[in-house]
Amino acid sequence: MNISRSQQINYAKQRPTNKPKVPVAVARVFTLQISIIVTLLLLITQSKEAQTRRLQPCEFAGQLYILDIPKEELPLWLCIVQYESRFNTHVIGSRNTDGSLDYGIFQISDKYWCKPPKEPQFHYFNECNVDCMDLMQDDITAAVKCAKMIRKQQGWSAWSVYGEFCNSTNTVYQDIEIEECFS
Repeated sequence: MNISRSQQINYAKQRPTNKPKVPVAVARVFTLQISIIVTLLLLITQSKEAQTRRLQPCEFAGQLYILDIPKEELPLWLCIVQYESRFNTHVIGSRNTDGSLDYGIFQISDKYWCKPPKEPQFHYFNECNVDCMDLMQDDITAAVKCAKMIRKQQGWSAWSVYGEFCNSTNTVYQDIEIEECFS
């Protein structure tokens, strides 16, 4: 039995399909849900960017001075922070060769100085007795306290940028510039 092409087309049109038809209302709800999810993801991404704070050098110098850093030391502190984090409070550095990470405005290592976020409650080398995430706050008090402890134990050379960029003869922030912050 031969069926003509037009009969085949008609038969195909009449044959019920196994595909359920999605009501228009359901499709609109699904599209709305996707739109809401995308919008929320964008808001979350933007809010994280908005949380990042970059201090100005004089603002940072003023905060250090309030936290008992002597004025004569401010050029070195500013230089270190300039080269370590560009004055950004929320920086996590690239993974170091030993697997550790550096946190916050001073880029303090989680190997010895702070408790990394995914470590157990007790972290053996947490010398500053602080969570690494606390070093990334806009309030730099915890970061300064830890940095002062590091400097006291290891000196300025604890920061790798010191020798090349910030030793006392090669500081980008001279005393004259610092005095302008306080005038």
